[in-house]
Amino acid sequence: MARGRVQARGDDPPPHPAAPVAEAGTGTDAVLPTDQRLILAAERLFAERGIDAVSLRSVMAEAGANVASVHYHFGSKDALVESLISRRSEQLHNRRAELLDAVEASGTPDARALADAFVRPVGELAAAGGTPWIRLVAGIMSGNHRALARLTEGFAPQALRFNALLEEISPDTAARTIRFRLTQAMNLTFQTLGDPAGLQGMLALSGTRLSPDELLTELIDTVTAILTGPPDR
Repeated sequence: MARGRVQARGDDPPPHPAAPVAEAGTGTDAVLPTDQRLILAAERLFAERGIDAVSLRSVMAEAGANVASVHYHFGSKDALVESLISRRSEQLHNRRAELLDAVEASGTPDARALADAFVRPVGELAAAGGTPWIRLVAGIMSGNHRALARLTEGFAPQALRFNALLEEISPDTAARTIRFRLTQAMNLTFQTLGDPAGLQGMLALSGTRLSPDELLTELIDTVTAILTGPPDR
């Protein structure tokens, strides 16, 4: 079997003779196949501490799997990270593609519709329990982690669509400016939705409280402003 691909089977390999077997996982994760438990455990730990600060043994212990499981199911830590990134990326890209299709079909794209297509899928993922994954992605981007290349590769086709639509909306805007704005929109979206509690804490200092829907609306408005830039240059 090629490394980096999740095996269809969910059983553990026989433990190494010298390796103690971790206690079985608890909660809802315990009933999942081992490869899924490992991915969920890695997602939580990587989001909390950063990828490089978490050992494979820590992931194994969190998942309640034996010490050989990561290598058995994924081949390496890098392959585990790649599988973890891909796990939710496909869902995110599919939802974003639906929204981009609607923008393109309208015949009259506008910046707020593009901002909505960019932000809303991430907000929906957060509402469905994907906040740790979003926080992980935010950390990869802010830390310029080597996994950023995998994220960029996955987003590239949709980045081309966003660029083309933004060029249609603002034909006089330089290509480098459009790319810069799109990068900043991505950073803001993942940083905000990856740590909503932190943002709410900062807003509370000024007496401001936002519901999740209000936060999403404010973020979409802000991303719209980023994508359009000042009215005159």
